[in-house]
Amino acid sequence: MRYALLLLAVPLSFARGQMIGGMNGNLISVTGDAEVKVPPDRVLLAVGVETRNRDLAAAKSKNDADVQRVLEVTHKFKIDSGDVQTDFFHVDIHYNSTVQTIVDHYEVQKAVAITLRDVSQFEDLLSELLAAGANHIYSVEFYTSELRKHRDQARALAIRAAQEKAQDMASAAGLKIAGKPQGISSYSYGGGSWYGRYGPHGGRGGMMAQNVVQIAGGAPAAEGTVALGRISVTASVTMSFRVE
Repeated sequence: MRYALLLLAVPLSFARGQMIGGMNGNLISVTGDAEVKVPPDRVLLAVGVETRNRDLAAAKSKNDADVQRVLEVTHKFKIDSGDVQTDFFHVDIHYNSTVQTIVDHYEVQKAVAITLRDVSQFEDLLSELLAAGANHIYSVEFYTSELRKHRDQARALAIRAAQEKAQDMASAAGLKIAGKPQGISSYSYGGGSWYGRYGPHGGRGGMMAQNVVQIAGGAPAAEGTVALGRISVTASVTMSFRVE
């Protein structure tokens, strides 16, 4: 998979934000937000094998054989055993639609969670897992292994945004910032892009707002039918300043 380097920083002078508290005596309180876009370097994939048979032992035996082939695929891709985990095992009974006391078939499901450390192998791995017998894709999560570094970067950008916003607001009011910040707090989130989570009804989502966006690092080029794109790491910083 090819990687293209793209670095883009939105000037902080164009940052937009939300003032919290406003003027309180000689104190001004502002919030600066920042979002850093980074390419994922890890993929967490959860796949499942489902088998059905009127005989429970036969259903389980077929499931075990298919799961074994799925695990052999992870060996082929040299995925460390610590990055492969059986996530759940489920057995269900389905009764005849007309005679509720007669078993129609048994359903056996087993899920395997795989952490892939080479994202360039993602599509090939997924194709071979499906060919090996995996017939469910429960979740795909693209994330970064350097979350701390990118959060620090986003927080630094958010601090700059808050400082410049405070200066602009004070100047517009005919005032000026006096001294160092009187208080500061921060909040960070993001770092992964989720599609479902361990089961057909899993999942989570959310909305993010920012006033500084920076694209960092090289993004994997799209190959095949999977585009990895970039994921968001966001920080919000609230700062209070005295004005005079």
